[in-house]
Amino acid sequence: MHNGWRRLAHAFVHLCILAFLSAAVPVRASVDDYLGQPVSSVRFVLDGRDTAEPALVQVVETMVGRPLSMVEVRESIAHLFSLGRFEDVRVDAVAAGGGGVALRYDLIPVHPVYRIDFTGSLRQPGIDVGELRRAVTDRYGTSPSLGRQGELAQVIRDALRVRGYRNSVVTPSAEIVHDAERAILRFNVEPGVRTTIGEVHVQGTPSIPEAELLDRLKLTKGLPYEPDDLAARITRFVEDRRKQGYYEARVLPTVAFDDAERVANLTLVVQPGPRVRVVFTGDSLPNDRRAELVPIEREGSADEDLLEDSSNRIEEYLHEQGYRDAKAPHTRQATSDELVVTFDVHRGALYRIDRLEITGAASIPLSEFQPALRMHEGAPYAASNQDADRALIEGMYRLRGFTAVRTDVTVDPQYAGGGSQAGVIIHLAITEGPRTLVGTVRITGNMLVPETLLRQTLGLQPGLPYFDARLRGDRDAMQQLYANLGYRNASVDVDPGFNADRTEANPVFTIREGPRLLVDHILIAGNLRTRAEIIERELQIKSGEPLSAGAINTSRSRLSALGLFRRVDITELRHGDETTRDLLVTVEEAPPTTVAYGGGIEGRLRVVRSAADNGVASEKFEIAPRASFEIGRRNVFGKNRSVNLVTSLSLHPRDSPFFAGQANTSTSTGSFGFPEYRVQATYREPHLFDTGFDALVTGMVEQQIRSSFNFARKSVTAQVSRLVARNVALSGSYQLQFTKLLDVAILETDQAIIDQVFANVRLSSFVVTGSYDTRNDQVDPTAGGYLGLSGQVAGRSIGSDVGFAKSSFTGQIFHLLPHARATVFAAQARLGLARGFPRDVIQTDAAGQTVLDANGQPVADHDVEQLPEPERFFAGGDATVRGFALDTLGQTATIKNGFPIGGNGLVIFNAELRVPVRGGFQVVGFVDTGNVFEKAADIALADLRTAVGFGLRYKSPVGPLRFDMGFKVHREPGEGPNAWFVSFGQAF
Repeated sequence: MHNGWRRLAHAFVHLCILAFLSAAVPVRASVDDYLGQPVSSVRFVLDGRDTAEPALVQVVETMVGRPLSMVEVRESIAHLFSLGRFEDVRVDAVAAGGGGVALRYDLIPVHPVYRIDFTGSLRQPGIDVGELRRAVTDRYGTSPSLGRQGELAQVIRDALRVRGYRNSVVTPSAEIVHDAERAILRFNVEPGVRTTIGEVHVQGTPSIPEAELLDRLKLTKGLPYEPDDLAARITRFVEDRRKQGYYEARVLPTVAFDDAERVANLTLVVQPGPRVRVVFTGDSLPNDRRAELVPIEREGSADEDLLEDSSNRIEEYLHEQGYRDAKAPHTRQATSDELVVTFDVHRGALYRIDRLEITGAASIPLSEFQPALRMHEGAPYAASNQDADRALIEGMYRLRGFTAVRTDVTVDPQYAGGGSQAGVIIHLAITEGPRTLVGTVRITGNMLVPETLLRQTLGLQPGLPYFDARLRGDRDAMQQLYANLGYRNASVDVDPGFNADRTEANPVFTIREGPRLLVDHILIAGNLRTRAEIIERELQIKSGEPLSAGAINTSRSRLSALGLFRRVDITELRHGDETTRDLLVTVEEAPPTTVAYGGGIEGRLRVVRSAADNGVASEKFEIAPRASFEIGRRNVFGKNRSVNLVTSLSLHPRDSPFFAGQANTSTSTGSFGFPEYRVQATYREPHLFDTGFDALVTGMVEQQIRSSFNFARKSVTAQVSRLVARNVALSGSYQLQFTKLLDVAILETDQAIIDQVFANVRLSSFVVTGSYDTRNDQVDPTAGGYLGLSGQVAGRSIGSDVGFAKSSFTGQIFHLLPHARATVFAAQARLGLARGFPRDVIQTDAAGQTVLDANGQPVADHDVEQLPEPERFFAGGDATVRGFALDTLGQTATIKNGFPIGGNGLVIFNAELRVPVRGGFQVVGFVDTGNVFEKAADIALADLRTAVGFGLRYKSPVGPLRFDMGFKVHREPGEGPNAWFVSFGQAF
């Protein structure tokens, strides 16, 4: 912005010297001859070429047919500079026929940088071109101004200095691409000689041998001198010494350069400090609270002030536990090499509340607030609970109009209830005072805003209780309404208007409206790839509308939510007219291409069968390497479209085949067996055909493992969706997929028609989904809820091999338990229903030939209603019922010899308690119950199977990492007792 104002001032200098009137004209005239004459034409010349770009025409004030005004010329130049696209703007004028004047705006473009290149000696040790580029883009973005070449070169020199190149020469140059008004910025880098470490001197007495100190800090003569890396090594060394008890350890480096800064001679001032040992005597303290109560290691100090604060912390902690007389004095004892700090902890008697007496509560029943009090009979007595309960009671009374309420708390003299116990009697004496009701509410001073609109902001209404906080809230709401209507300088004063005995309040709101501000021009700057209409669509304020503070904040949030910009600023520009403002929307675009990749291992419990098992399934834990790669391009064609490619691959070992002894129709290579993979490409079109609907087209090729079959699938999906309300979303889609079953585990006698019908299947279906989502976080919610439902219909009339109807319902709630240290209760219910449409199926033999009857006619099975196996419901495993391995939960009709074949009905209930412990860790207890049913009509809650278990969560920077162990409540013969899972994200 500083460069922009500098350019703006430069343009005003042009105006001041009247350069725009000094151009060569057929007939020269004085300034007075031009001013007031009608503008006959306005011409824009951009970098030597005429342009009629609408964005330029819209922001100039000098319109054809209007008299030429110096004020409008200045306004036009200011608007053009505000776009951030021009280094300079000049205005020339010539006399036109008929007594008019022709204006020409000469625009010198900024030429934004679209590529940064590096040349020169870049192969020197320690030089990383990617690091140099990040140093530039992190500070100035991906499209810095050419006017900042000197600043950018200095940033690169600074980056080289930390790598030891203290005398580098960085020469910037630019190549202008006139076709696109862009530039390539090049930096020629000559790093020079790298500074190396010379002499190293150690002052002080380290607590370890000097040679070991220098080795740990990697200070060897001749090595490169990299100050940032040295500082990091010193920090790690000091942290390690503190872990050894040397809490006051210090290493202070100083450097003296020699030989034109080619050699860095270092002096290390070492202050080892004493080894500090903290001892607790007397009564015990919890081990996990000691470092928090006595933060010597964290603060790196053992001075007297910190120790005194630590004693106070211990005493306050014990007071909170009910030890009212607790003391924790400390002593210091120094020896030649050790400082012993001793905290002598004496808890004293534990004070419990024997009786809580509340008097004076005549207007509010005790039952309304007593259950919420922290103090109750049998609870430890703590002064902080006393203060909190007083505030709770008085707050409830004030909400009901008792403005002068007072609560006095007294504690009866303690009596001994035993050597370590003491009892107290708490008296809460409530003095209610008079109740204040609202009489009348008057609004004065509003000349431009209707009173009916203002009264909609009021919470205080005649006949209701008066509440000070509500009065202040009404004043603020009224002032905010004025601000949103463009009355930026409006003020609202309020007088509660109490009567003599404070039984009635008659508030008076006095308003001073001031002038109304309107939006004149909306200027958009910084959008190199994003089209202006995409930004304008998200703006909740338009030209000619009131300058609404709320609309500006909403616009900023909506633009940020697009994900296209690293930074969004909306600033006001003062106008010549005091009642209008221009809005400058400045965006800094994020890189259009994103790349992500990862790798790891996957472990899961699966059902397998070997030739010796006689077709009976058994469980086996399998580990496989896994990798993923994603690349995305956003803001395609500058219209917020996006294209993404997501891939994943998992290779399962050959020595754990899916089913030994059966033909494997999948591809196996090397030492690996069945490869799991997914390749998914998506194209997103927001605001399809300028409507409120977003479109998403997805193409996917995948090969996946299930418990009783593998499958390969190709699919394409076209979806439209819309957010119809703040928390409500609807979508509809068409899906076409081709699925091929591989390695089917079910024996031929059990498989029957399924193999014949669904070995290869084409599905054509429509899907409708809806959701209501109030969760406060999509990945790790702690409050709110989610309700989702979907329906799918596939039919032969729309090209599907089979027809069916399928629906699913999901409900989730999340609730923070009160007084439970951020413990979250989470629950989920899922219901799935499906039914196949009857059809006739021609039987085939093992060779795939049609089976004929005695008359030579094909043999058919009639009214077949089965669904393809990949479309059925399965349960068991991660995020369903966690006491069972993947897909292994079911009934006799849905499991054959231990292998699941799925069903048309599904019921699952999950409940969890997520309890934080320390350092981002959570422990979880859960109960899961559910089952899979052959038909939807077979669903019976009495047949649900239950598992209980526990888990561990770690809140990593990328989301929760999860480990769960589930145990079957009623184990059936042949079943394993438990199952465990390692995954990412919460179970639901």
